[in-house]
Amino acid sequence: MKKILLFLILFVLMGTTHAWAHDKKILIINSYHKGFQWSDDVLHGMEEVFYKHPEITMNILYMDSKRINSKEYYEKLRELYKLQLKNQKHDLIVAVDKFAYDFLIEYYHELFTDEPILFTGLEQFDLKEIHEKGLEDRIYGVMERRAIGETIPLMAKMMPKLKKITIINDASANGDDSEPFIREAMEEYKESLEIEYIRQSTLEELEKRFSTPNKEEAIFYIRFYNDRYGNLYKNNQIAAMIQKSALPVFITDTLFIGKGAFGGKLVPVQKLGMATGEMVLDALDKKIHPLHVETFEEYWYQFDVQKIKQFEIYPNPVIPEFELVNEPETFFDRHRKLIDAVFLISPFLIFLILGLFHNIYMRIRSEKELRAVEVQKNKHQQFIIQQSKLAEIGEVFSSIAHQWKNPLVEIATIAQDHFYSTTEQTEEQNNQFVHDIMVQVHYMTDTINSFQAFIMPSTTKTVFDVNEAIETMLKIINHTIKYNYIDVSVDISNATNLMVKGYKNEFMQTLLNIVNNAKDQIIQQREEKKIKRGTISIMVYNHAQKVIIEICDNAGGIQNEKLSHLFDAYFTTKKQGHGIGLYMSKLIIEDKMGGKITASNKNDGACFTITLGNVT
Repeated sequence: MKKILLFLILFVLMGTTHAWAHDKKILIINSYHKGFQWSDDVLHGMEEVFYKHPEITMNILYMDSKRINSKEYYEKLRELYKLQLKNQKHDLIVAVDKFAYDFLIEYYHELFTDEPILFTGLEQFDLKEIHEKGLEDRIYGVMERRAIGETIPLMAKMMPKLKKITIINDASANGDDSEPFIREAMEEYKESLEIEYIRQSTLEELEKRFSTPNKEEAIFYIRFYNDRYGNLYKNNQIAAMIQKSALPVFITDTLFIGKGAFGGKLVPVQKLGMATGEMVLDALDKKIHPLHVETFEEYWYQFDVQKIKQFEIYPNPVIPEFELVNEPETFFDRHRKLIDAVFLISPFLIFLILGLFHNIYMRIRSEKELRAVEVQKNKHQQFIIQQSKLAEIGEVFSSIAHQWKNPLVEIATIAQDHFYSTTEQTEEQNNQFVHDIMVQVHYMTDTINSFQAFIMPSTTKTVFDVNEAIETMLKIINHTIKYNYIDVSVDISNATNLMVKGYKNEFMQTLLNIVNNAKDQIIQQREEKKIKRGTISIMVYNHAQKVIIEICDNAGGIQNEKLSHLFDAYFTTKKQGHGIGLYMSKLIIEDKMGGKITASNKNDGACFTITLGNVT
């Protein structure tokens, strides 16, 4: 009996000793503070690996080197760690990023005895320094390699018009580690691209600098946690700056994907942590030898769907395989729990299907009603436009009559000469009479054809030249302008592209409304002896890929209290006005052509500004 009891005691002790022999204590020294996303993602990756190894115990010390980074601080930290780690023994020390690694190498012999060190996240590794400290028999590591050299040509392929890249990298020790790779890439592509390199700035300066869209420029963001004054930015502040950028922001890791960055060839930070965890296991099991250093070279091509739409930059066919993030949530994503519940309560599924059919039927009926309302609305808008054109016909008809008067007189005179001349006229003379008559008739035909084309409503959008539309409109009202002593000038000297997409005739109607209003006001000013001669200037130019048309007169302007109501339906400043013309103009420019029309007072008259999108 005693022998059996002794055997059981020895068995329990052996089992306990075996369990102790497999317990492993790991000390992790994190360069940063808790909540710093990069190192938190690395630690999450390590924890995912260690989750399957309950024999491993982790203890984490946070250095907070982003907030405080000085020699005095590290010396105080050394004294604190001496107290914390006194009489403690660890199987492995893990240094997360450069600050922790440099700290361990500097103070290793004061804090530890023979514990091995495994670093992660470094971009540079100096073997000479290890030999000088006598630590070559206890160093392991996982290097992080950012795809800096590969991202610049990737940007150039995805943006064929790219001319300038701005690289952002803060002035930290991490930034120093990335510096050689950045300089190497800049040197390689300096002939084909303008590359600006920023290491010292502030978020406010960067937001202001990148607030203007430019299809020939992009940002390559490496990091920017510390500004020129040493202030530390939080991830949400950096993400806000990236989100506001009017230029696409390419990145090198997964920290800001889905938070404003466009995307790129990214280091998956949590996977870097998992690779670190696997190397920790290998080091503890003696499967690898000291000075075993691997470079983590796993990358994800990821791009933000919303930014692809915003900048119209597409990864395919440049990249054969990539992942899209930030895609709009589908119906099934929004109602996943509901759908799961439906399948759990399958006896009620038939009622749900019937309800869905009823919902679809009601939606189709509702859409039909909405389409009918929309069709009616469009008809009403077209009616208003046509009514306004008819109201303008009376004003331009006198101009057409004047254009016809002279050719009709000429025709009568030629006919009289022909019939009352001698019968001895030659064939050649008769032919000349016929020719002269036909010239005048053709002139009349061209006039009426232009007028008929103008009053015909446009049915589909077309690409047309703004200057050509202006010239055509001016020909229609040429005489009514000329004989009211009004000078009209058109300036397109600052325009490079005047092609727009829209409804040409309706656009001409808008111009006619504005010019006729200016003409009426000028006539009134002349009758009141306030001006001697009227002027209407039309200036057309390009700005920010838009076509701007400014129509200004010298007729005294519009009362300020009436400016805000100028485009309201049935609002008029004329005694006999109908209040439709400018309302219709706003409808055409803004609702039908997606542009903008505004009115203001400038110098000695009113000025109307029309903004339309360019066709490239």
